[in-house]
Formats: sequence, C-alpha cells, structure tokens
Amino acid sequence: MQTFDDIFGAAESLAPSDRIRLVHALWDTIPTDEWPAPSAEWIAEVARRSAEIDAGRMSASPWAEVRERARRKAGLDG
Repeated sequence: MQTFDDIFGAAESLAPSDRIRLVHALWDTIPTDEWPAPSAEWIAEVARRSAEIDAGRMSASPWAEVRERARRKAGLDG
C-alpha cells in the first residue's frame, strides 16, 4: 500500500492542470458533513462583509459574474 508521501510525490510531478483536476476530483469525494469548519477569522470576515452589505456600504455580485472576472484575470477565458 502506498503512503500519503508516495502519492503526494507522484501528484507533484503532474502538470499543473492535472494537479488541479486531481484536487477537484478528491474534494468531490468528501461528504459535505465532513468538510472542515471555517476558521474563526473567516467567520469574522463573513460577518464584517455581511454588515457592510446590510449598511449599504458594499454590494454583492452574482457568482457567474465573479467567476467570469476571476477566469479572465487568470487568463482562463478562452
């Protein structure tokens, strides 16, 4: 049986696009009830952003728009 270090070492040799595919494939095998809880810092940031939106000092964008901007910025829009 291979160890984590064996598998990680093999994964490191993959092309970046294949490593990304592997991360997505592995993540999809984890049941949602076993996902790690967000950190206290992230919960505080979400609360801060929510308060900003509620106060009208910040607005939100639809996920499709955010994803498209991120893909363009990363050069993945083609």
